[in-house]
Amino acid sequence: MRWNLKKMWPTIAASMLLTLSFTYADINDCATPDLPKSNLVKPALSAPNLENCLPCLETNGVINPPGMPLTRNGWGFQISADALLWQLQEDGLIYATESTILTLPVENNRVKQKSNWGFRVGLDWTLPHDNWDIAATWTHLISNRHGNATAATGNALRKPGIILSSTAVGFTTASAKYHNRLEQISLNTGREFFVSKWVTLRPFFGLRADWLRQRLRASYSGIATNPTGIQATQRRVKWWGIGIESGLNTQWSFCGGFSLYGNVAGAIEYGLTKQTVNESGLVAYAFKDSYHICRPIIDLQLGLGWDYNSCNDCFHFGLKLGWENHVYFNQSLFLGSVPLGDLTYQGWTLHANFDF
Repeated sequence: MRWNLKKMWPTIAASMLLTLSFTYADINDCATPDLPKSNLVKPALSAPNLENCLPCLETNGVINPPGMPLTRNGWGFQISADALLWQLQEDGLIYATESTILTLPVENNRVKQKSNWGFRVGLDWTLPHDNWDIAATWTHLISNRHGNATAATGNALRKPGIILSSTAVGFTTASAKYHNRLEQISLNTGREFFVSKWVTLRPFFGLRADWLRQRLRASYSGIATNPTGIQATQRRVKWWGIGIESGLNTQWSFCGGFSLYGNVAGAIEYGLTKQTVNESGLVAYAFKDSYHICRPIIDLQLGLGWDYNSCNDCFHFGLKLGWENHVYFNQSLFLGSVPLGDLTYQGWTLHANFDF
């Protein structure tokens, strides 16, 4: 073994000298046109001088140029506003199950699907350092849905849950109202840069907080043993979470200022879940539960954009029309304390931004 090492030492030494020579050659070759090679300060072997290497990389185009709309003599601010037309979908929003006299299920009655308007506003500031940007957004959406059901002749409506859910209890009519409120605040930092002449990327990371308020009210009447009796139920689920968000925005330009964009983001938020159940009428009952837990979120966006610069590039205006999907995992808790499904928002988004 010692003999083999003695034979390898000359080879190792020659390799190190060759590597050092190439290193110095690369640094000299990377001198900027404004400075002669003789004036370029070589970095120490133990700690390479990154400040001297950056001009080299920028000259050779290794560091990608910024892709944010850079206005001439501007302040680097961007304000944006989005009009949201989203539809809410959630597992577990069944308020009654119609069954035959033999208690065989016929169909489930859910609250009706409906699209609701919301908005999102944002403020973005491009930093002087390497054109990083800091973006803050606020999203607000309120969804209201309802449903009504009447059992066919010979059938009965069963109430989901524990209270009055036995096969011996059946109703003839049922109605429900569902309310959902979403508040979201995001603060992240990123850098948009060109990877080719027509494609830009913006990786980002930051913090995100969500507030979800859900309420399901349902009433049932027409029980065979008590035709005038009414059973009313109200379930509330509140969730607040904060956590880390990260994602990637992409823009694919083609001509006339038009482009395609596709964005993806994910977050894991640690938050507090509160659930309350109140029953009144034939049976009175109350239940409360709260606990802390982490929940994941996924966001997807796809659409068409258009950008325009005016006043000799002093201002920039952009428009986007796209489709969005937002998935909140394990947020359906209306039928019990165990999560039964996911809460999703999807729909059209009209975005406008102004840079100055």
